[in-house]
Amino acid sequence: MSVKIHKTKEQVWTDAAGNQVPLKYISVADKKKEAIAGTVHKFALLAESMLSDLHKTMTAAFEEVRLAIQDEFSLKGKKQKIGKGSLTWFNFDKSIKVEMDINEISKWDGALMTEALTLLNKYIGSGLDEGKELIKDLITSAFSNNKGMVDSKKVFQIIRFESKTTNKTFLQACELLKQAHSIDKTKSYMRVWEKVDSGEYRQVNLNFSSI
Repeated sequence: MSVKIHKTKEQVWTDAAGNQVPLKYISVADKKKEAIAGTVHKFALLAESMLSDLHKTMTAAFEEVRLAIQDEFSLKGKKQKIGKGSLTWFNFDKSIKVEMDINEISKWDGALMTEALTLLNKYIGSGLDEGKELIKDLITSAFSNNKGMVDSKKVFQIIRFESKTTNKTFLQACELLKQAHSIDKTKSYMRVWEKVDSGEYRQVNLNFSSI
């Protein structure tokens, strides 16, 4: 369905059900809402297009800056690996600060996670000491958070415990956790800051709900 904005010069308007309604039966309020909706929609589309162009420009800018930094270190005979992750940079007088954060969204294989949890429960069920008490709480919260989903940060904390034990059951569970993990997608967050008279940085507001 395409957007249709009726004009008051049109003698017949069409409603959502496709009914033809003579203009004389359209209320004053509906006529005003029609005109205002058209204006808001037009500016919303313009803002959407501008934000899309800004996103493309900033994405290209970060790649250009990343490569420029890498090239600069190479010219100085230094090794500096600039990855695809977060990056912050400034203009020459540091009156502008630009940031980009890239967050990876984890995905977990349900079947492997179930097997891993079985092994972890076997591990903590074989007798608890002070160390196992700590990992027990971590396991419980990692696999049953308030959203009913796996808590990725806590799962990674569990995996880090593998260097502190030689228990085969726990090590097998950690191996399954690592096999279950994959990156579903990445999200990038870009921010622009400007220095104000106080010397602090003010973030340029690109969040419509915060204006």
